[in-house]
Amino acid sequence: MSKKKGGKKGEEEFVDEYDTEGMAPKWKFSKSKAHPAIGVSGNGQVVTKKDKESHRVAVAAKEWKSGKHYWHFTITKMAPSEECSIGVCSKSGYGDVNLDVVLGLDKNSWCYCSNGCCYHMNKIVGEAEPFKQGDKVGVLLNVKNGTIEFFKNGIKAKVLVQIKKHEVRKPFMPAVSLHGEGTTVRVNTNAIDPTAAH
Repeated sequence: MSKKKGGKKGEEEFVDEYDTEGMAPKWKFSKSKAHPAIGVSGNGQVVTKKDKESHRVAVAAKEWKSGKHYWHFTITKMAPSEECSIGVCSKSGYGDVNLDVVLGLDKNSWCYCSNGCCYHMNKIVGEAEPFKQGDKVGVLLNVKNGTIEFFKNGIKAKVLVQIKKHEVRKPFMPAVSLHGEGTTVRVNTNAIDPTAAH
């Protein structure tokens, strides 16, 4: 669950009632699975773009072949002119993930972009609200059903991404692509599924 409270000058600030970021992470991002232009820090929980070049990708050092999994990212730094994409990727037939292109560009990745669009194979497969610095963007992956749901500040986006049976490439891995020097996200691997009963 989540709620909002008043922020400065009457703005609303998102508050996670189930803040678990102080717990030991269930999984991490690894420099060995990130593009050289991506920095990984904070015990594998913080991912930062280090240069001004195009989108670059970081993949988590975690793979799933079954089950239902939820995690969320806090967009800690992102200029209004920059972008980031949050999502899932799977290994290609060659066993590699392309770290040089934005998530959602190829057949092995699905994403929710900060512009509000969800992409797969460079096509828009759904539209939700844009997100910005300070927002929390969640991902709910159901491997069995072949679905991906996205959340913004604990609220489910009005889009359900269906992974077609012939597109399934197991295992699946959390991933993020960043654009713009200094763009930074922090993952919470212990985040609680907003759809689960508490």
